[in-house]
Amino acid sequence: MRYGRWLPGLLAATCLGGCTAFVTRQIEHPGHASSHSVQGFLARAGFRHDMLRTGQGVRIAYWIAAPRAYRVRDTFQVRREGAQSRFSFNLGFDGDPTRAPLLSPKGSVLLLHPWGMNGAAMMMWGLHFAAAGYQVVMPDLRSQGDSSDAPVGYGPREAGDMVQLVQQLQIQHRLPGPLYLLGASYGATVALFAAPQLPDLRGVMALEPYADAADVIRRAPRSDLFGYRWLAHWITPHEVDTAIARASRTLGVDLQHVDPGTALAQTPACTLILRGGRDVLISGDALAALSRRSSRASYVEISGEGHLTLPLRTDRLFSPLLAWMQALPAAAGPCPAFSLPSPQQAAQPASARAATKAQSRR
Repeated sequence: MRYGRWLPGLLAATCLGGCTAFVTRQIEHPGHASSHSVQGFLARAGFRHDMLRTGQGVRIAYWIAAPRAYRVRDTFQVRREGAQSRFSFNLGFDGDPTRAPLLSPKGSVLLLHPWGMNGAAMMMWGLHFAAAGYQVVMPDLRSQGDSSDAPVGYGPREAGDMVQLVQQLQIQHRLPGPLYLLGASYGATVALFAAPQLPDLRGVMALEPYADAADVIRRAPRSDLFGYRWLAHWITPHEVDTAIARASRTLGVDLQHVDPGTALAQTPACTLILRGGRDVLISGDALAALSRRSSRASYVEISGEGHLTLPLRTDRLFSPLLAWMQALPAAAGPCPAFSLPSPQQAAQPASARAATKAQSRR
């Protein structure tokens, strides 16, 4: 979450008047962040913006794109400034992306965004998957982006929306199989809840999901996700617990017992859970325990990444995730292992890595 310079004074005044109300609002309202420049680019690149209204009357906005031969270049850089680390992300193309030719679909990927964002935030993943031959769908979760306001559910309610979206697109023949889910942070937990309700699902990739909603909320003030880390000195644990209880009553969701592990245990599809080794928001022990709820799930920590950086690392993660996807069994066979390339392999161009892989199969 990002805020303007006016926020420190406002938050100080708010907390002096009661931090519980501020935390409760943060829990209940993710916001409708949007970027017109990104949306304009997606439209020019061949993505279509559409809407669905669920059976409960919730309007779900989404971007959808057929596979195209985009030639994408992305770079991620980290700069150390004293004790602080800052990162930058750059996107480029070889050729005009608006003229990229269509490809025959190999399947479809539903991409689910983090809290407080929208489907366009998954643009880099969408471009890479489209370039690899997959139909791409990037929805705005309820009460976020261009979707309508509706009580958030920290996973189960949003999963119900996504299941209806998938079913509608399948009826319209706009979601060729096999189907895969990839989610980041809040969207990753939504993917875990949706997975057992999608019978044709081939695989799930969950980047930084949470195993315990209340635990994540308690960790949020010290993780910069409420705006500024200094907020942790103003907000007491008692106030956070009071806010969790208040939001639970307002939302009609027991945030102390939102358990994606039960859904994971019921999911026959292979599930891969990734966490950055430097993540201060999501507990590694909790995700390791979560993965043990299913023999079809695996947990991998990615060194050097935090909660905010891991979902941005398409340059580091896309190729191995694609390899994992393409190795998934069509039936109930053994799930493939996930591994990152060595630093030497990662430094090679994609064409060289493909040639090396082809030679190793001979």
